[in-house]
Amino acid sequence: MLSLVDRTLQNRKALVHGDISPKNILVGPKGPVFLDAECAWFSDPAFDLAFCLNHLLLKCLWTPSARAGFLASFEALRDAYFREITWEPLTELEARAAALLPALLLARIDGKSPVEYIQDEMIKRGIRAFAIPLIETPAGELSLVRARWAEALPGIVDKT
Repeated sequence: MLSLVDRTLQNRKALVHGDISPKNILVGPKGPVFLDAECAWFSDPAFDLAFCLNHLLLKCLWTPSARAGFLASFEALRDAYFREITWEPLTELEARAAALLPALLLARIDGKSPVEYIQDEMIKRGIRAFAIPLIETPAGELSLVRARWAEALPGIVDKT
């Protein structure tokens, strides 16, 4: 885990928003408008992508009836972001984002700013059981994280 933290801190490629979540994005006439940038820092752009994708995965637990939409939004965001990557090889950024994503899942249930809509301890255990192996052995691709999450969701939710 510390190597993930060190790698993220040392990778200073761009200005990173630091809090890209659906609630901090408005739809403007020329594209997205990002709000609430007091967490901005110079770091790894993979962080912002992983941070927002993390929210979409967790929302699958918040509103199960919208699960398919959240998973489709995950794919749409990933694909749109990937089309704009010109500053480095896509595979490198994707691998870093895929490594960050499970750590961010843990952060949102056990960290200093947990999501308020996940209170059930059995669901938290399910998230931990999903995330920890992916931290230990990163998936390398966001599509693999998303696919594993979709497969794990029934077990996480049905444990309640």
